Amino acid sequence: MFRGLLVLLLIMALETIHGILRGLFLVPRFGDKLSSQLGWPVAAMLVFAVTYLLIGWTRVTGTAALLRLGAAWAVLTFLFECGISLLRGLDGPRIWAEINPHDGGLMLYSLAVMFVSPLVAARLRT
Repeated sequence: MFRGLLVLLLIMALETIHGILRGLFLVPRFGDKLSSQLGWPVAAMLVFAVTYLLIGWTRVTGTAALLRLGAAWAVLTFLFECGISLLRGLDGPRIWAEINPHDGGLMLYSLAVMFVSPLVAARLRT
């Protein structure tokens, strides 16, 4: 499981770089909402690609263990995203808008990708 958490740290670092680049290049051109919508599939593919490449290295096997790893990734990602949002000065309603798909928020979809990626990647690698 420790190696799985190291993979998550790598994913979070890459996602942070992705978010910075999105903010620099897409937000000024397309605005925050559309930039998020454009960047989400790229971020999801990035998560899955890293997971696919490194799932064997984690040595996590078995459906239950892979789902536990995915759950840990989803929870830690949620906490990270909420923490970053607070550091950026976003208030509760704005953070909720990032979470709530009815308000255009994509975070729940991102957390779902984090949750299933270890299991799906492991199954595709076998």
